[in-house]
Amino acid sequence: MVDAVVYLVDTLDKDRFPESKELAALLADESLAKVPFLILGNKIDIPYAASEDELLYSLGLSNFTTGKGEVNLADSNIHPLEVFMCSIVCKMGYGDGFQWAYQYIK
Repeated sequence: MVDAVVYLVDTLDKDRFPESKELAALLADESLAKVPFLILGNKIDIPYAASEDELLYSLGLSNFTTGKGEVNLADSNIHPLEVFMCSIVCKMGYGDGFQWAYQYIK
């Protein structure tokens, strides 16, 4: 049983964004329909890193995020999915993402 999916993207390596077919395959998996997907855009502390909007567009997720607040899954067919920009080195941003994902883990 999967409680959550965390997908880490290097926002500096924009040439590799199209390689995110693994993410598309996971999102299409019906057994993961109610599993929260946390996408972390890493290395935002470095100039020229992709913005959140650029990352969303490149991953084809611009219209699929559910918002950084709480989503009531019992009343909908919503697939919880959100992007949080972070810097692992600077220890910022990822904590908010994990808190967001945690609300869906029972």
